[in-house]
Formats: sequence, structure tokens, C-alpha cells
Amino acid sequence: MIVAGLGGGEGVRIVLETEEAMLLSELADQVDSVLLLGEADDPALGRLLPNAYPDDHDAAHDYTRYTRDSLVDGKRQAAQRVRDATAVEEHGGVVQIELDQSEAWGWLTFLTDLRLILAERVGIVDEDEADADETRDDYLRAAYEWAGFVQGSMLEVLDPIKG
Repeated sequence: MIVAGLGGGEGVRIVLETEEAMLLSELADQVDSVLLLGEADDPALGRLLPNAYPDDHDAAHDYTRYTRDSLVDGKRQAAQRVRDATAVEEHGGVVQIELDQSEAWGWLTFLTDLRLILAERVGIVDEDEADADETRDDYLRAAYEWAGFVQGSMLEVLDPIKG
């Protein structure tokens, strides 16, 4: 995987191995499934859509009633854009994706959502926490770390530290 800036700071170019693109597409399906079919008591859904007012049931209910559908819709759209961009059918080779600033920030939204779900599934509460269960689902942990690498690489290109 290679992440590079487009000329003039206009966006991001991502070069993925076909297998990486297929993985991202599959993970986008999983994020969409959690958002669409997730049970209300699913802790991963709770991380994606946290209670804005944990100490005030009425305010929390009103907040959810007025914002949840649009939040879920935005997150599902971000996952769909990733799925569309990474849809490949052949093995081997590379997939090049060019994203303008807006599209790239949408991808970052998706990557954040993905990492929240994966963190919940493998028991990561705090990345620096020494008690994290290192033995839970190596595949999901590797996907969590890889998504963090992609996210970090994109952020470096989109928002470089000015020195």
C-alpha cells in the first residue's frame, strides 16, 4: 500500500495490492452491516453512535431521535464510497485510487468507524493500555492495525505538519 499526495495538495492517491482492495471492500461491507443490522445492545454500535447524554434519558432519546438516521446514513455512505472504489474482481496487480480532499476525508470517516468496530471486537479500549487482550482474534487485530496505518498515512498527506 502506498499513499501519496496529488499535485498541489488537491487530494490523495492510494495504491493498493488487489488483495488489500478486496479486504477494504469486505470490511466496508462489515461496517455497513453493523450500521444497518446491528443490535441496539451491540457494543460496537455503541462505539459508533455513543450516547450523547448518558445522565439524561430524555435528552439522549431526543438526540437519538433527531440525529441517528442522518449519522447512520453518513457513515453508510462513507462505507459505500470505499466499497465502490475498491470493488475489484481479479487477483493480482494493483488498484490505484485518486481521492479529492472531500472524498479522502470521507475515507477517513470510514477508517475511524472501522477501527472503532474492530477495537470493540478484539477488546481494545485504549491503544496504549497494557491490559489489552493480545490473544483475541489475530486477524481482526491485524486489520485494526493495518487500517490505522492507512489512516495515518492519509492524514500525513492531507494535513502535513507545517514546520
